[in-house]
Amino acid sequence: MNNVVGKMLIVLQLVFSILFMCFAGAAYSYMGQWREQSLQLQADLNVARQNTEDQISAKARDTKLLTDAKKEAEVARDNAVAELDAARLQAQTANAQLTAVMLERDKAMADAQVATSEASARVAEADAQKKEADSLRARIADLRRELQQKEDENLDAQGRLADAREKEDQLLGKVANLSDLLRLNDIDPRTAVPVGMVGRQVEKVDGYVKAAQRNQARTQELVKITIGSDDHIHTEMDITIYRDDKYICQARVIEVQPDSAICVVKEETRQGEIQVGDNVTTKL
Repeated sequence: MNNVVGKMLIVLQLVFSILFMCFAGAAYSYMGQWREQSLQLQADLNVARQNTEDQISAKARDTKLLTDAKKEAEVARDNAVAELDAARLQAQTANAQLTAVMLERDKAMADAQVATSEASARVAEADAQKKEADSLRARIADLRRELQQKEDENLDAQGRLADAREKEDQLLGKVANLSDLLRLNDIDPRTAVPVGMVGRQVEKVDGYVKAAQRNQARTQELVKITIGSDDHIHTEMDITIYRDDKYICQARVIEVQPDSAICVVKEETRQGEIQVGDNVTTKL
């Protein structure tokens, strides 16, 4: 900047020198007009000086403006550098956070895969348990139907037993009346009187116990056997229940069907518990 001002001053000096030479020549040439020309030159010189000073002032102002602009630019540069450093630090922090997030994502994906595998296993296990539960429900339903059937059969048997007891009571009443009648006629009721009839021949028939159930009071046990009227089984007949070579009890037939019969156990003859599948026979 000083070099420019110096050059300008040198140029001005050169200009002034030329002007002075011109003035001198003019003074020499125009001796009569030297004062007017001197005044004119002085005025021009003042104008030139004023212009020079104005230019110097403008240059100074420009220099100051440029200096201020340079300082502002340097401050802006420093701020930009600081912001850049902060941005780099933030970028590094963000990269570290991104790396951590990616690691967490990979771990989460691995956990999700494990969870998915476990969920699949749980679903398969749940399906198996559901199938088993459905099978158990079906089995329970079958057992309930079978139990209901058994209860119905038991109720029917109890009804028939009640009827049999009522008939037995009626027969006992008739026997008592007959005994009284015999005593009135001086006949001992305990003396056997031949009636000219032969008792029914009992054939040996074998079967097994199909079901056994006690009444609600658990005072009697009813037994269903697999032989019936087609096998010459009739009511009031006694049958024997045994298992292998072990005697269990005697039972009396109270109801007969073509292929089965209902018997009531004679508790005074019991020597064991009856089970489904035990053998029955009309004769040992």
